[in-house]
Amino acid sequence: MRTSLLKGLLYLACCVVIFGIIGCEESMQRSMGDETHYLKYNFHYTTEKGKAKGSIANYTSLPDHKILPYGSSVKVTRSRSGFALIDEDSGRKLDVLAPSKYLAGKSLSDYLNLILSKTPVSYMDLSEIDRKGISEGRPYKGMSKNGVMIALGYPAPHRTASPDADVWYYWRNRFAYYAVNFENGIVASNGY
Repeated sequence: MRTSLLKGLLYLACCVVIFGIIGCEESMQRSMGDETHYLKYNFHYTTEKGKAKGSIANYTSLPDHKILPYGSSVKVTRSRSGFALIDEDSGRKLDVLAPSKYLAGKSLSDYLNLILSKTPVSYMDLSEIDRKGISEGRPYKGMSKNGVMIALGYPAPHRTASPDADVWYYWRNRFAYYAVNFENGIVASNGY
């Protein structure tokens, strides 16, 4: 009797978790899928076998490296790897690897809210060095934190706990990363 009760409770708990996950994913799909959003930051990606692929770890030095620039209008859909951005100008679908371990406790919806805006973005008050780094998708000594984030994307939450930190980590590729070091909110050095 006790075993049957435990099995029943375990089954019920599993159902609650599964339906909760499905409900969250469906909620994200409803809230993001049909709406136009705008990238707050450059999004780095590459193409492999004709398919555009990126990661929330912001691989910034992959072969055939490309940038979907900040301000681009996109739609968001679910994909097998995490989510996909559809560039409204070109129609190109960009599959984005978003494993939960990279989200560091954030939900996928939380992360998307960090990188997307419901209204067009504009950054008029940036320095010349910020504008150079943003256009090239690179960090330069003297850039502001805002400039680096726009240039390289939101730092991957699993390595950079907060944008208030004085060191942000970005990936060259799946295996190698580098640090961008700030002093008083300005890039002092970087390993790019």
